[in-house]
Amino acid sequence: MKGIIYLKSILCSISKYIKQNEGSVLPLIALTFPVILGMVSLGTDASLWMSEKRNLQISADASVIAAGWELAQESEEYMDYVAYREATNNGYDSSANGELILQILNSDADGTTISIALEQDANTFFSKIIFNTPIRIAAYAEALITGIDGQFCVFALEDEDSGAVATFGSVDIDSPDCGIAVNSTDDEALTMKGNVDFNIGTVRISGDYDIGGSVDFDYTSLRTGQAPIADPYEDLDVPEHNDCDSNNTRINSSTTLSPGTYCGGINVSGNNSITFEPGVYIIDGGDFNVTGSGNMIGEGVTFILTGEGNDYAGLDISGNRSIEFSAPLSGENWSGITFFQDRNAPQRDNLQNKIVGTSDIIFDGVAYFPSQGLWFGGNTTVLGNDTPCTKLIARTVTLTGNPRLGNSCNLYDIEDTGLPSVKLIR
Repeated sequence: MKGIIYLKSILCSISKYIKQNEGSVLPLIALTFPVILGMVSLGTDASLWMSEKRNLQISADASVIAAGWELAQESEEYMDYVAYREATNNGYDSSANGELILQILNSDADGTTISIALEQDANTFFSKIIFNTPIRIAAYAEALITGIDGQFCVFALEDEDSGAVATFGSVDIDSPDCGIAVNSTDDEALTMKGNVDFNIGTVRISGDYDIGGSVDFDYTSLRTGQAPIADPYEDLDVPEHNDCDSNNTRINSSTTLSPGTYCGGINVSGNNSITFEPGVYIIDGGDFNVTGSGNMIGEGVTFILTGEGNDYAGLDISGNRSIEFSAPLSGENWSGITFFQDRNAPQRDNLQNKIVGTSDIIFDGVAYFPSQGLWFGGNTTVLGNDTPCTKLIARTVTLTGNPRLGNSCNLYDIEDTGLPSVKLIR
């Protein structure tokens, strides 16, 4: 209050002075005008600097995220390029005496932290008269790159058709630690119809999804309109093989099979117990066809389905047979892969591979069918903490029954089927 009274007193005195000394007004204005103009000019430039600094911060944020994704995808050599590109695209001006500094600050169990520091000269107009050196503006950002976020147990490679991942009949799946990835851009890329109870983790779809019937669909997170994910096994090829160890193999009684090249397929029927010794089984042409009842066990096995022309091996396991397959362990040939179909196999909608049945199906490993569809299911009764390592990667995936899905893959050398996380932290 005292300050207001004091200010009024000063203004009153100035007013009286002007009235009493009218001839002094012009000199007073002449003396104060440059000061007022300078203050206005500095205020204008300061507002411009603040706006440019905000834009530069946006540039730094975009730049560090882009560089982080390159590091996350093991493309460290491109970090500088994409950092500069994204900074420039968002307003950074290197021609304004600009400077961009990219650093990897630290890397530990929690992830890797990187930073971007940007500096450049600010645009000035009136303040050039006052300051001899350019005004510098700066921005700083940090990003944290962590491991795979949301490992995908089901991954459909199809890029445009509907029903790339679908359910059939009654389906009951409780796998909250698993994710689903669908590369199809169709509005019904993921379809769930029928009597479905589905509890899953991360769901990532390039297109959209459609639900009908009695469907209870629970998930940790669901994102549509996402960029497609690269095929983790696109560089893996069928090994060279020559002579056939067996031709048109047909089995209708209990037996044990050894690794080798089986030309013309393997056909199993009847009520029996079949054991596959550990190793790699190359099925060249024909089909791996299993019906009937009994047990089928293969520990540490890989089945490679190949051929030529129109005769490429397919997979059809059905019937009332208890199935227990597991892939080779870490450090062994074809570690983590239980079924691998040649990507040159014909790509037609009616070509569907199947691991289904009315009995238990215990499956540990990757089932990879890049050119054809895969049906997977069974009436599994294994409960409790027995979580498997089950990865289904195919052109399309259809789920039925109550199959077990899981990410307990520490025993295997399996390619990541999820995405790393890159988060802005500063």
